Amino acid sequence: MTAATPAASRPSRHAAQVDAWLARHRPGFVADLMHLVSIDTRSPRESDAYDWLAGYFTALGAEVTAEPRHPALAGHGAANRNEHSTLSASERANLHVRFPADAGLSRVLFSAHVDVVPPAADFPDGFRPRVSGDAVVGRGTADTKGNIVMLAAALRCAAELGLPLSRAVELDLVVEEEIGGNGALSTILHGRDVSEVVVLEPTDLEVLHGHRGCLEFTVRIGGRASHMGGDGVSAIDGAMEYIAALRGLEARLMAEAMADPDFAGYARPMQINVGRIAGGEWHGSIPALCSVGGAFGFHPRYSLDDVRGMLTDLVAGLGDPWLREHTDIRYEGIRNGAYVGDPHSAVATDLRREAQAATGRQRVPRAWSVSCDARLYHDHLAVPTVVFGAGQLAHAHSSAEQLSIAEWSQGVATLVGFLTADREVAR
Repeated sequence: MTAATPAASRPSRHAAQVDAWLARHRPGFVADLMHLVSIDTRSPRESDAYDWLAGYFTALGAEVTAEPRHPALAGHGAANRNEHSTLSASERANLHVRFPADAGLSRVLFSAHVDVVPPAADFPDGFRPRVSGDAVVGRGTADTKGNIVMLAAALRCAAELGLPLSRAVELDLVVEEEIGGNGALSTILHGRDVSEVVVLEPTDLEVLHGHRGCLEFTVRIGGRASHMGGDGVSAIDGAMEYIAALRGLEARLMAEAMADPDFAGYARPMQINVGRIAGGEWHGSIPALCSVGGAFGFHPRYSLDDVRGMLTDLVAGLGDPWLREHTDIRYEGIRNGAYVGDPHSAVATDLRREAQAATGRQRVPRAWSVSCDARLYHDHLAVPTVVFGAGQLAHAHSSAEQLSIAEWSQGVATLVGFLTADREVAR
């Protein structure tokens, strides 16, 4: 679409007003976050929060629409197959939120996932949030319910301070991000006429213009069973050989990725994680089967097909011909592509400028060392797309997931500046 581009702003112009407003209203937003966290939204239960979310954003003047799963999703090449695919389209709906705005403004789409990962056994109070010092503790505080409330706070702050929006705002509240991104893909298939996208994730208020990909895989090594004194071929030995080959591949790809400025500063800009291994039948038997399950986090220079080819090549490199002929690879689960966008797009530079003003930290532009829904918006809408939000990645999915209230407040100030750049106070 063609629209006006916001001019450069003076980031600190309204800082005192925003700080004073937050001092008055922060406790209410903390309570809002705690209520949202208390709703168990593990897939496929995201819609349990929809009545509350719809009311929350309607109260801010937005139009909220429940958007059923798009009928073309099932056959789409970027869709991730999962156990929820048999549910009805309405049961897999997303919420689309559209705020009123002046005509002629560039339109920014925010995207935030409603689903959360399950709390582990050592996090039994995950859905009973609490405040501990500066932090709200609970499942989804960082990833990424805190950012949903952060955007709501920024929009309400701008409205109550009389700061007209310089960007028109839409928000997708999506399902299934944690299991592959079908919610975001469905919204894209419904159509989005926007100029730029901000995917809300726990980035420590860093503006990231890309992310690596992730492919989940299971390698099934077939051995030849026999008594331990026989002439069998051990599937477990084959699995150990394959894992060693994975480590060699990882070392080579790691050196490549660490040389890329877009992934500067990460200890592991890519990785191959072996997360599961199972095999064997009896202590005294040579095992006939061993499976190795893993996740391949890959650099954007490679495609999903490239990664599949690398994993297949490792099978061809196994030493025993029997193992080469009796090993197969299955791809079930996440298959997220990677992308690197323009670090100098308007959304990246404007948001980075406001984040620097709010936090006092100047950061070199880079991409993210994990994957999320952003690649779908970048690839299929073909608009500048960044990842941004409050929260520490180290806290996400953890047994002590939490969100700093101070950092969240800086995020609110960042978004107020980003959304009202170079507009005058109305009253």
